[in-house]
Amino acid sequence: MSLQEEGSSYVIWTVNIDRKKSRSEGRRIPRRLAVPNVKLDELAKACEALGLSYEIEQKKYPRCWWEEGGRVRVEKKMKKSELMVKLAEKIREMRG
Repeated sequence: MSLQEEGSSYVIWTVNIDRKKSRSEGRRIPRRLAVPNVKLDELAKACEALGLSYEIEQKKYPRCWWEEGGRVRVEKKMKKSELMVKLAEKIREMRG
C-alpha cells in the first residue's frame, strides 16, 4: 500500500515539532518536548531511525509560506501525537 493512499499515513510538518513555533504557528506538541529549528532531513532521519516508512515532500507550511521547511508522510503505527513526540526525542538524541 502506497503512503499516498487516503488514510494510510500521517503528514508531519517540521513546524509541528519546532520549539520556536507557537501553537498558533503550527506547533502540535508541548514546548518542553519540542526541538528548536527542526530541519526536513533531520525529520527524515528520525523516521528512518524509528523504522518507519516515510516519504519526503518539499512543501511550504501554509501559515509560514515564506520559511523553508517541508513535511514527511509517515505510515500510521501509533497515535499522531505519540509519533511527533518520538520524532522530537529521536532528533534530540541524534543532535547529541
